[in-house]
Amino acid sequence: MPLKEPRRPGRRGGRAADGWAALRERRRLLAAARRARRLVHREAGLKGADDLAAVVRAVEEKRGRRIVLVRVPLPPEVSAFCVRGHDRDHIAVDSRAGELTRTHATLHELFHLWEEHPAEDGGHAVEMDEATIRLLLPGIRPEAVRKALTRSHYTERAELGAETFATVMLQRLRLSETRGNGPVSSTPARRSAGV
Repeated sequence: MPLKEPRRPGRRGGRAADGWAALRERRRLLAAARRARRLVHREAGLKGADDLAAVVRAVEEKRGRRIVLVRVPLPPEVSAFCVRGHDRDHIAVDSRAGELTRTHATLHELFHLWEEHPAEDGGHAVEMDEATIRLLLPGIRPEAVRKALTRSHYTERAELGAETFATVMLQRLRLSETRGNGPVSSTPARRSAGV
């Protein structure tokens, strides 16, 4: 009678468990993509958006406040962040990133503002002193910037939603661009200093 190989602790079925985990992850990603596409197709401001400026305007309208976009050099761990204010919101994007990355990061942060995701506090510290913050981001309270730079993350679902929205919206904007409607980042370059 052949001996069975003993089960290893923590491995429920070996390859079968890995296959189920991969299937669950794929279903989770597909569900997030469906939610993002529904949002883009159902919301009037997003439905007609054919450039980044139109997406910014839609989020501004929904939130009832202006969004100031700034392009600044950020620490390597940070590609972009958003700070909510009383009368305006700010999105800072790494100026050293390429145009496509900056657009994707901006869309990601716009989704966090759209959904009004609460950020978790804590996490690892990103070194940026108050003088640097004031120089790079005038008009934003240094403590708000420091809080945004040191948060560990949003919830996993919020991050997945933001990444998926940014990807779906970026594909839509790039399709618009190929049809001759203009560049992905058309008008935001004129919206505020630095972007």
